[in-house]
Amino acid sequence: MLAVTFAGLLVLSAGQAAAPIFDGVETTWLARCFGLGAIGIVYLAKPGKTTIPARWLPVLAVMGVLDVTALGTIIAAGSLPDAAFATVVSSAFGAVTVLLARAILKESVAPLQAAGIVLIFAAVAVLAGA
Repeated sequence: MLAVTFAGLLVLSAGQAAAPIFDGVETTWLARCFGLGAIGIVYLAKPGKTTIPARWLPVLAVMGVLDVTALGTIIAAGSLPDAAFATVVSSAFGAVTVLLARAILKESVAPLQAAGIVLIFAAVAVLAGA
């Protein structure tokens, strides 16, 4: 899991570095195309195929819009002073996902997950005060 998190932060940092060279929209589009390709490879490599119920499509569309908006915002911050702070703050994405799963899907939150969420928000608060 740590490697996936590190890869995610690496991608965000690379996107921020590319934003001044390319347009933020182009950088976001390219990142989402690579992400879609990676998910496609994982899906095709999976032995059993899964179908997606049609009633899930609107929810998936909203999730996609929110994901692209969040990524675009982080990449756009690459052209601002102290862009590294945006990458650190983006680490809260995972914590927000866990909290939404708890609120909407009534998923349980393990004590280690709760501790991680507290640490993430504490670190962001410390950086905000810096």
